Amino acid sequence: MRKIILYSLFLPMLILANGIQENTESILRKEFGNDAKITFVKFQIPSEIKSNIENNSKQKFFSESVFIWNVKRLDSLIAIGLMDNVYGKAQPITFLTIFNLYGEVISNHIVKYREEHGGAVTNSDWNKQFVGMNRDSDFTEIDGISGATISVNAIKKGVQKLTLLFNHIQLEDL
Repeated sequence: MRKIILYSLFLPMLILANGIQENTESILRKEFGNDAKITFVKFQIPSEIKSNIENNSKQKFFSESVFIWNVKRLDSLIAIGLMDNVYGKAQPITFLTIFNLYGEVISNHIVKYREEHGGAVTNSDWNKQFVGMNRDSDFTEIDGISGATISVNAIKKGVQKLTLLFNHIQLEDL
């Protein structure tokens, strides 16, 4: 429990100081080009929404907030990325799910994998399974990875959680 509290207090600083911001922006630039304007904000999840999403996804949020990455071109919002963390076997896994403006997953990326062993969930081919998914998708259709059950289930539920959260974010305010 103490570990969870420490992570949630210091995670925002870790994200900015540990190269995670740079890694995330690099991922977004590869997808949208150097002419895209990329910014991020910390989004505090309203407690009622948070509780509802956690019940539906069967996974708790890592903290009280997530980071939202706005991708604009010519001052028009074209996509958003939601960054969160899930627990692997013993360490957090930081991931980014990028959505179109209709709430469909454009792509999913593991930004930081901290476990000593494994890492199969970082494979881009495995993450392609999330493309096109939305809040109504059946996440049980995502294939497993032999020997990576904990990480696979954590990422599947994490992406599902973010698809549910997407619908509570006011795009016009971004």
